Amino acid sequence: MTLHVLLPAGTGIVLILLAVPLLFRWIGPNGLYGLRIPATFADEWVWYEANAKSARDMCILGVVLIVLSIAESIPGIPRNMYIPIVGVTTIGGVVIVAIIGWRRANRLLDGRRRSKS
Repeated sequence: MTLHVLLPAGTGIVLILLAVPLLFRWIGPNGLYGLRIPATFADEWVWYEANAKSARDMCILGVVLIVLSIAESIPGIPRNMYIPIVGVTTIGGVVIVAIIGWRRANRLLDGRRRSKS
């Protein structure tokens, strides 16, 4: 196996491993780990809910990256196309997960504030 196969697989595994504690709501609000934005720090319930859902999204991205690393061995996929596809999927996936998580946390906080008033 070469680096361009191991790197996306390893990245996928790391994403999944990082997501598990958040998915099971084992990590409380902190300054180092999780979706750390104003909405998640404003309400503990929002922290756990937003992080659990973002962790699910991270797991999905991790699985996609692992599948992509396996797809490299399929004949007919040129290496000069494979590497950019993996790069765009990785960077784009992380950005999309972050944006969705941010928006979701803000929606959760807004909904929570409305239900309390």
